[in-house]
Amino acid sequence: MEEVDYRIIKALVELISKSRGRRVTVKAKSLLKFAGLDYKHSNILRTAKVLGKLASSGYVRTESSKPAKSRSRILRYIITESMELWRAAKENPDSAVNMLLSKLRDLARQASD
Repeated sequence: MEEVDYRIIKALVELISKSRGRRVTVKAKSLLKFAGLDYKHSNILRTAKVLGKLASSGYVRTESSKPAKSRSRILRYIITESMELWRAAKENPDSAVNMLLSKLRDLARQASD
């Protein structure tokens, strides 16, 4: 697990824990900015990949304004108050970060097997 992944996860949990509404919507590039990382294309792709893994695990939901077959679509990642990640981030942000990092490690381990 790299420092970049940790900062992305930490920024996501911080956004959720400080939110005042019932839902958080974020794009990969805006999360990258909030995490304080530079806008290199590789960092944007890495952020999207982390968010995609969390979406496939059910921690976040995705929404796109373009058809699924379009290669140029920009995904919005949504976390609502009814989701497990929302509750974890509101109750104990540090625990939520550790939970997501361990989930990413598990997914990486499964992919390498």
